[in-house]
Amino acid sequence: MENQLIVLCRLASYHIIKTMRILDLIFPRRCLGCQREGSHCCEDCLSLLSIAPAPSILAPRSALAALFCATSFQDPFAQRLIHAFKYPPFLRDLAKPLAFSIISHFALCNKPIYPPDVICPIPLHKKRLKWRGYNHAEELAKQLGYAFSLPVVPDALLKIAHTAPQVNLDRKTRLSSVRGVFRTDNARAIAGKNVLLVDDVYTTGATMEECARVLKKAGAEHVLGAVVARG
Repeated sequence: MENQLIVLCRLASYHIIKTMRILDLIFPRRCLGCQREGSHCCEDCLSLLSIAPAPSILAPRSALAALFCATSFQDPFAQRLIHAFKYPPFLRDLAKPLAFSIISHFALCNKPIYPPDVICPIPLHKKRLKWRGYNHAEELAKQLGYAFSLPVVPDALLKIAHTAPQVNLDRKTRLSSVRGVFRTDNARAIAGKNVLLVDDVYTTGATMEECARVLKKAGAEHVLGAVVARG
């Protein structure tokens, strides 16, 4: 029975890969910047992103020990990439170039005072996860984990309440809307460790600050934030 299941899984994988290759032939991937065929973000366009040379300045009494924002959300191409990554057409493969922008930013910055031990993505509520099909922050975290040889702990945080999109909310409203909606689900994985908290965009910082506060309360030593863009 077990051997039959393995065979069925291999056959299913083969047909999925074959179907994806056929779709790529019919609907070739084009760069969102220059429309060149091959990928949704070509190396030339990715290299045009303006990468910040230093960590961002944090507000006093921040729960974060440091904040790393690779680029600005004012960059039209960065906006386009992030939007296509999070919303229809849900281009999941953009995780790689977006994570590369964070890696490039780290390369320009001085070594963090508190080098991270583990990586933790900002969690999605199950409703949003079902709608998108994947957690965009977790996809970024996986790429960073691979690049930095660090473990990713996707279950360190859990979002226990669904919140409305925060795009048009001010800082005060955002802070109140995320209060109490996160909890630790795997405290042992982060206790006594420096955690790199990953998301796509840092605007008011409400979500990242709340998650950092929850992680520190659960025993994390220091929490550093890393995002693709600062709004």
